[in-house]
Amino acid sequence: MKPLAIAALAAALCLVCTSAPAANLEAQGRALLNGLGCKACHSFDGQGGQVGPALDAVGKRLSQKQIRRQLVAPREVNPKGSMPSYDHLGEQDLGILVDFLARQK
Repeated sequence: MKPLAIAALAAALCLVCTSAPAANLEAQGRALLNGLGCKACHSFDGQGGQVGPALDAVGKRLSQKQIRRQLVAPREVNPKGSMPSYDHLGEQDLGILVDFLARQK
């Protein structure tokens, strides 16, 4: 195999290896957002409720740390709010959801 072809193949494999997990995390984040019922109160992609703030650009407004706190201890952020706590989520799912929301900019 020619060196240029080997380099092109290696570059293509690297691209596949790095983009597939990102796409999978995007899909997992969306699935969590939908499965947890977030859109009952929040709008996202033009759909959902109007009770809470829209989640489309939440990553512009809040850091990952702030998003995590809002999810696991919402009464600390807003004692009179109606946001439920998601502290029951496993660390992996919570991390995926926080990362997904933080990427919404």
